[in-house]
Amino acid sequence: MLRDVQLNVLLPRNRNHAGWIRVEVNGLPQREFHILGRGSTTVKGKPTGNSTLSPFKYAGNTPTGEYVSPGIVSTTDWDQSSYGPWGAVRLKAVAGDALVAERLGRDGLLIHGGQAGRFDGYRSTLGCLRLRDGDMKQLIQLISNAGANAQASMCEAVSVRVTVRE
Repeated sequence: MLRDVQLNVLLPRNRNHAGWIRVEVNGLPQREFHILGRGSTTVKGKPTGNSTLSPFKYAGNTPTGEYVSPGIVSTTDWDQSSYGPWGAVRLKAVAGDALVAERLGRDGLLIHGGQAGRFDGYRSTLGCLRLRDGDMKQLIQLISNAGANAQASMCEAVSVRVTVRE
């Protein structure tokens, strides 16, 4: 049976603050988590060239719009402080500013975890959506229907749609 997962993200206009992500499975609300959609003006101490955090440029705020997810990727071999240990949800733009940003070269956006930081307890990203590591584990469990084993591969077919708005 195909599971229909909808992730509805509501971000504040001031991206220095966290917003919310609501998880629905087959039309039924499951959980809500805080989430940050703020870009970064520096990477490893060097300027990104995007001081305004434009969502259409590298390292800008997460672009609003519609996405689908082609799947969950392992973060086991990635920098755990930046991505966390529980995997990441890949995002593929399909509409809105997200699609415009992708056409201008923005790609590789994810929903992932990572260490705490100065923006309501979250670290900025390069335009991804960041959850706390424990919340990321729960999100992966909900999406993949993996039960207690958050790192299990997806047990059944799943369709993940993501809507990001301010």
